[in-house]
Amino acid sequence: MITQFSPVDAIAAQSPEIHQVWSVDVDQRPPNAPIALSTPAVVNTADDTLLVLAARDKFVHVYNLEGDDVRRIAIEAPSDSGALLLSNGLVVVGDIDGRIYGIDPIAGVVAWQVQLTASFTNTPVALGDDFLVQTNDNFIYYFTAAGEKKWSYAGQNSVLSLYLSSTPLVAGNRIFAVQSNGDCVALKADSGDLLWKRQLLMSNNSSVLTEMKAPLATPLLLDTLNMNGESVSDVLLVPFYQGELHALSASDGSELFSVPTSIKSSPLLWGGMMYLADSEGYIHAYHRDKGLRAWSKKISSTELLGPVLWQERLWVADKQGNVLVLNADGEVQAQTTVVGRIARLPQVTTEGVVIRTERGVMVKVQ
Repeated sequence: MITQFSPVDAIAAQSPEIHQVWSVDVDQRPPNAPIALSTPAVVNTADDTLLVLAARDKFVHVYNLEGDDVRRIAIEAPSDSGALLLSNGLVVVGDIDGRIYGIDPIAGVVAWQVQLTASFTNTPVALGDDFLVQTNDNFIYYFTAAGEKKWSYAGQNSVLSLYLSSTPLVAGNRIFAVQSNGDCVALKADSGDLLWKRQLLMSNNSSVLTEMKAPLATPLLLDTLNMNGESVSDVLLVPFYQGELHALSASDGSELFSVPTSIKSSPLLWGGMMYLADSEGYIHAYHRDKGLRAWSKKISSTELLGPVLWQERLWVADKQGNVLVLNADGEVQAQTTVVGRIARLPQVTTEGVVIRTERGVMVKVQ
């Protein structure tokens, strides 16, 4: 069922500058069911733009940007994964039983499926025409677009870890990945051979998940970074939730510095600035050429996700379901609230920003 919101309703109940265009209950979760965490891929066709995502109801759903449920494709188990559009038109998703699927969203069929060693809850990553997945037991797989495995890398599994995990970063012929046990690894993209490994959680002695330092954000590679007036090149930023932001040399993994801050999503590079949002409700802006902080502003009382960029503005979501729009100076321009907590990064489309909530709802806002 689609809930449509008129501009009058949006102005009366929310900020006039953010319009909740539509809302759909993707997962149809019964009371007390597990939370919903999957996110869509944006598929541009000759005729339409589609949102393709797997859900906890054991279907892959295909929506258009008007919120219409165009078709559904059955899969074998509930899904909490992200989705990736491949160059051949297939969309890759995973399920909680460790299967990955190549979905043809136009024909409405499963083109192929593969069984992995553990559940898959993060997002596949494009590697040329092919893709990578990192499973919850710290395996990294390289598959072709036809679902054929080229190589795998076996990391050390964690005794205790969060359900969500970091997504690998592809940079040329290098892959950078952060695993739930705290290992940051660099691999050769063509073979999966290990270039270097660095352990970043030596002091993580938490016995409960609410205190666990965990990698949730994709690492960020910078060509240069200024530190104390000196410029260093090939720098890998590795954020940890409830932990630190580490700056490593991407060439050998040596640590340049670390900052005690909790981050759930990757920093955003926009113009000459780097923006990052933290778990204390602050958004920070840094000059990329000077390495200095331009400003820090508290915009929420809880954890932030983002920012993402749409129409030259910063869009940020918080844990309580608030969506905020900021200008480049960090001033809040508008705010609205969606139904349910937000655990995944908002998705940008040509016509607006798509928000997924833990209640299984998907909302398009403008």
